[in-house]
Amino acid sequence: MAVSDDYLQWLTKEFEESPYWKLLGISMDKLEQGAAVIKMPVKDELLNSNGMMHGGAIASILDSIIGVVIRSSRDVRVATISLTTQFIAPVKEGILYAEAKTINKGKRIQYVESKVIDEKGTIIGTALGTFAIKEKQ
Repeated sequence: MAVSDDYLQWLTKEFEESPYWKLLGISMDKLEQGAAVIKMPVKDELLNSNGMMHGGAIASILDSIIGVVIRSSRDVRVATISLTTQFIAPVKEGILYAEAKTINKGKRIQYVESKVIDEKGTIIGTALGTFAIKEKQ
């Protein structure tokens, strides 16, 4: 089932107006049906005591892109059941980009892989997410 351009525009606004996205500085870079890229600046407020991007911020963008990709393919709500993350390389400046790929598209449970890279293409982290699909009421 195809989603409309109007829905994708609405979805962009829905995510970008989220208080949490605003706090982290996340924004949509690309959005199509079933595919998306989001970006997040590395900013001082997101650094840990070692001067590197905090793992929680990296996990947040990995989790967020999965929600975007699922919702870009169908008009549903989602909830994270589990998110297994791997932190691969530290980062202390620049912009991070996240994308995701569906592994198994179930009716009620969906499995999706995500990754976050820096501006040079270095993989910063990856995740495997299990998400509950909730039909809109």
